[in-house]
Amino acid sequence: MGVRNWASICISLALIISFLVICVPSAAIVAELTDGNLLESQNEGELIQYTIVMSGIPKQARSIELNTDLMPVPGTNLWNPELDGFTVPGGDEALNDHIIEFAVDDDFSGGINVTVYGRVPVLTSVEIVDGVVVTKRITQTTGYVYYHIQALDENGDILGTGTTDTFSVKIPDDEQFRSRLNAVSDTDMRTLIDDLYSRGLRDEANELLKYAESPKDPTIPVTTAALIAIVLLVAGFAVGMVFGRIRAKNMQEFQNDYKGE
Repeated sequence: MGVRNWASICISLALIISFLVICVPSAAIVAELTDGNLLESQNEGELIQYTIVMSGIPKQARSIELNTDLMPVPGTNLWNPELDGFTVPGGDEALNDHIIEFAVDDDFSGGINVTVYGRVPVLTSVEIVDGVVVTKRITQTTGYVYYHIQALDENGDILGTGTTDTFSVKIPDDEQFRSRLNAVSDTDMRTLIDDLYSRGLRDEANELLKYAESPKDPTIPVTTAALIAIVLLVAGFAVGMVFGRIRAKNMQEFQNDYKGE
């Protein structure tokens, strides 16, 4: 009786294991970086190029979906795959989409080689408000995706787990400004400068920061600093009508080129 029970248990376990092997999707797709350097953080607007080879694609997969937060660069494709064993349903037009799909051939058994060439998102934009240059920034600086890869079955359902590589975006001017601001000993002055900078009045904040950095015998009261800030703001209004429009125009032209417009 005991032998029969043991045999039944073994048969049941074998059936369960076989079922899991057949029905459960494989682990995540392996993405091997063969060219390029994917750093944890990148400067905004930086040009990035890398090549990955994807392997470990489940046999049940009928397509591979990739997406990236890198922006297309005018004159070249964002995605540059080697079309061997799969096709791109969207054709050449899909090669600049943030999300692209590769349809896997029935007899496909190798890896997928793709080169990505794009630009790190630009978080900074400028506009002129009543003659004053105002800088605006996207607050999200982390969680951007070099690539996210997932395999899909014939019904479009996800197989296994996706493979992702992420990065954060740095704004070099911000880092330099914050380092200088933190060195200002007058906390009231530092708060005032930070407030101007946070409101997008970068030129005015920089001018006041230069004043705070200049050597002085007595420490000026915060009321005087506020008056200085107002004077700088008025001066910025006057000068901004000329120099502000030039700087904003140059920045906007860069953004248009960046967007491919």
